Amino acid sequence: MSASSFYFKIFVRNLPWTVSSHELRTYFSQFGYVSRASVLYNPDTGLSRGFGHVDFIKRDAFDTVMSQPTHILEGQRLRIEEGQHGNKQQRYKDNPLPLNRTITVKQKVTETAASTNEEQQT
Repeated sequence: MSASSFYFKIFVRNLPWTVSSHELRTYFSQFGYVSRASVLYNPDTGLSRGFGHVDFIKRDAFDTVMSQPTHILEGQRLRIEEGQHGNKQQRYKDNPLPLNRTITVKQKVTETAASTNEEQQT
């Protein structure tokens, strides 16, 4: 496993609505190299949902963030939680998406619909 495929993730809640992924990355870069930072947005409104994810490659950066009791960004206290970290490829192998899925749909046929169909055929 290469070092770049393993990561340590934090989940950041209570983000100010004005914080972008770039600002999130900039803030957490003070603790170590950030491989990815993302703020999640509502697809309908385009507004921030107030939370995001940050991935670190080095464990010490992750540990430093988690050991600090308070993180403040744009005057707002962030809520930091440990995310699920590990190897992205390994997680996919452990939980692959189903390639073949059969979906059975049951339809209720009413008597009215059946008689209407018979009338149309005659």
